Amino acid sequence: MDAIMLALVAVGLANADGRTGIFLSNLLNERRDRRTMVVILFGAFLVNAAIAAAFGAVANRLIGQGVVALLVAAALLSAAVALLWRERLPADTASGAASPIGLAGRMLVAQFGDRSHFLIGALAATSGAGVWAAAGGMIGWVLAMVPFLAFGPALAEQRAARLIRWIAAAILTLWGARTAMGAFGL
Repeated sequence: MDAIMLALVAVGLANADGRTGIFLSNLLNERRDRRTMVVILFGAFLVNAAIAAAFGAVANRLIGQGVVALLVAAALLSAAVALLWRERLPADTASGAASPIGLAGRMLVAQFGDRSHFLIGALAATSGAGVWAAAGGMIGWVLAMVPFLAFGPALAEQRAARLIRWIAAAILTLWGARTAMGAFGL
């Protein structure tokens, strides 16, 4: 049960910049088949989360806990860097005209190796509880996305949203540094 809470918090913090929420909000504004788009995006996340969790559960059996702790530290620190690496999202005009099947394939590929999935896989490796890590990651991802869906993409430019992004990056950095130090027995 620890895996679900750790993944929920880690993935929620890692997505504090609202990148996916902004993307989905823009996509829903462009397309008429909104339910289909939500199902496609959530389905793509779940498929990639399940793959990451399965690899994490396998890694739990194959590698030692010290190496797993370093994997978690790397996932946390890379998520913090991704939060601070503020790139502008390009205007995605191809998504508005793409077929649902083409968009589903594109979302599967685009989310593969995302910071959320790296965290889910690493946290699943700590306990071997891949299903719980995937469930917690999904909940954290949805909770991080909801404000941007509710209030729109302009929310990301607000001062409070930038402050939350910096605080989330600081928490992930401290958590990652502590995990790395623990892996070395410090």
